[in-house]
Amino acid sequence: MTGPPPDPASGGYDIPPDVVPRLLRALDHSPATIVTFIDASFRTRWVSRSARWVGGADPDARVGRDSLELIHPDDMDAMLHGLALLRAARVDDGQSPPIVEPVRYRIRRPDGSWQAMETLVHNLLDDPAVGGLVLVGRPVGGDVDGVGQVVDLLVADAPLHEVLAACAALVPTYVASAAVVGQVDGTPIVGVPAGSPAECLAADDRWWRATLADGRQFTPLGFAGFADEVAEQARAQGFRSAWSFPLLDETTHEVLGALVAWVRIDGQPHVGTDGAFRPALRLASLVLAEQRRRYVLSREAVTDPLTGVANRTALRRWLDDAGGPVTVAMVDLDDFKQVNDTYGHEAGDAVLRAVAERLVAHVREDDLVVRLGGDEFVVAFAPDAPTEAVASSGPRLAAAVGRPIRLDHRTTVAVRASVGVATGPPSEVIRLADAALYDAKRAKRAPASPLPGGAVSPR
Repeated sequence: MTGPPPDPASGGYDIPPDVVPRLLRALDHSPATIVTFIDASFRTRWVSRSARWVGGADPDARVGRDSLELIHPDDMDAMLHGLALLRAARVDDGQSPPIVEPVRYRIRRPDGSWQAMETLVHNLLDDPAVGGLVLVGRPVGGDVDGVGQVVDLLVADAPLHEVLAACAALVPTYVASAAVVGQVDGTPIVGVPAGSPAECLAADDRWWRATLADGRQFTPLGFAGFADEVAEQARAQGFRSAWSFPLLDETTHEVLGALVAWVRIDGQPHVGTDGAFRPALRLASLVLAEQRRRYVLSREAVTDPLTGVANRTALRRWLDDAGGPVTVAMVDLDDFKQVNDTYGHEAGDAVLRAVAERLVAHVREDDLVVRLGGDEFVVAFAPDAPTEAVASSGPRLAAAVGRPIRLDHRTTVAVRASVGVATGPPSEVIRLADAALYDAKRAKRAPASPLPGGAVSPR
């Protein structure tokens, strides 16, 4: 390189005179930020053209107005305090600008809604050629502290769809309208900010079905791969692409859900859009992973680990929630000890699992199958169970359990079951069913009645 080195006092290399206007035009037409110049009295002196598409505001109408008049009342004190600290900030070397964190606040949009902003404020009040503050702001999703909003909802134990909606709101609205879909026990739960365009679009699971199925990102150009009628709904609201990002458990890599974004550009994700989605993706994944762990723990607390049916705790809760008389069937295996003694405890465990499966298969989905412990089971019938089905449940369940059970290709065993059915108040029904079960077992043990000629009647 030839020529003299740059003069530090001049700030570096000379800038061609045509570059500065180009830089100003770039700021004026920024695709994602609003640049504002305000004077010492906080009057707006200039607003970039980008305010039209980024914030929906008329920049010409803002000139000469009080820049604070659109600030949310709840954010005003914090804003004034921050500006006061900024004006007082100084550095010793007289060259480096003071380091200031971005300011977060809400500003009223032309339609009356509130938009959260994140703004860097450059203090040029001491510059005689400027004498004001330059603000470079961008809209952000959610409240002033969107992450804090999610945390507050979690602490308040809010419904999952509300927490996911707060995560979706972290995506800046000028980039996309987003929804978060969580998958809990195979059931999708959709969280979407109320009143957003995504609210009606997310009702159609074709937007996110593929991502939940295979856990892959789906970000085609335009709406490629989506049905025409689905894509047309999004186009009608001004969107040009739809992106679907998987939400994965960092530990197990299971698919927890998806973040779906309807985007206003026709393209694919790139380095310029990553920052807009990263907070929502990260927080939604953490929320759903925690929800999955809580669900697993709560399910384990009410599930018998050997058979997979409900346990005593689940039965107790079911009875506590019952509003009136209920019907239960108590099932006890008559020959189970013999299976354990002959074939071993592994075979006994296999028999218990087979019995549980048969009980589940022979009752309705709304009925509750419980393993009380050992070889004792309970079927708690839903209040709307058909009367005839409940009345015939004893022989029906005993017959289902009594069919031969194949342990392996050489061994088949059979166990009989005694069943006691009772109806009564939730606090008494288990005792009544136990008494009915005792009667059923005693009837089996009773000797046969003698008949003329020395014959006995079978029971």
